Amino acid sequence: MKFLIIEDEQNNAERLKRLVLEIDKAHEILDVLPSNASVRAYFEKNQTIDLILADIQLGDGLSFEALRQAPANIPIIFTTAYDHYAVQAFKYNSIDYLLKPIDIDELRIALSKVKNVHEAETPVTTDALCQLLASVKQPPFRYRERFLISRHGDEQIVVLVDSVSMIGISDGLVCIYTNDGKSYPINMKLDELEKQLDPRYFMRVNRQYIVHASDVLKLSLLFMGKIRVHIKSYPNLEITVSKEKASSVKKWLGA
Repeated sequence: MKFLIIEDEQNNAERLKRLVLEIDKAHEILDVLPSNASVRAYFEKNQTIDLILADIQLGDGLSFEALRQAPANIPIIFTTAYDHYAVQAFKYNSIDYLLKPIDIDELRIALSKVKNVHEAETPVTTDALCQLLASVKQPPFRYRERFLISRHGDEQIVVLVDSVSMIGISDGLVCIYTNDGKSYPINMKLDELEKQLDPRYFMRVNRQYIVHASDVLKLSLLFMGKIRVHIKSYPNLEITVSKEKASSVKKWLGA
């Protein structure tokens, strides 16, 4: 497939190019455009593209604006670091999206969906882009800042997100572990919590744990490409990360 990448951060663009070619060396990156102005200029002269990978927020505005000039038959995968309103709109309009930092397995799945779009000749309409543009103009999504946790009897305590070292599953219960060594059971699923926590600071490193970047002490290399995450407040805990997830964890901690 022939790709156009729209991304204003060079590091993100280079990573995306590398992942695309790692999935299939036959893929071709036609160009990397850093702004809406360059996107408009590009589509005045070029139309032969199989797929667009587009960041949402560029230095000169939202990429939706310029993408109105793109041919309607070109599938688009949007990338975003935070905007859950846009994510909901993408799902509604059957336009795929990837949350940063981009995981190669998620990208591979998204590309397989694009192949199906090509085969079905399903267009990405201007109306869909208009709905996306409207969705991100809603009030910004706010990540969770605290938890209200029930204790014994009628007692409830407030636990600030900044004090959370990690969240994990213990004996079938989801527990919040704070950086002072305390733990609190909470009646929520990890999938729910993952969506409510700021991905700049929290990451789901495996099926059992979400960790806070500030409480990660170090990483240890294991066999077969796996890594182990060491937590400052819980030095005896062993959190193993799969080979497939390891690169995303390293990228997140290095961001």
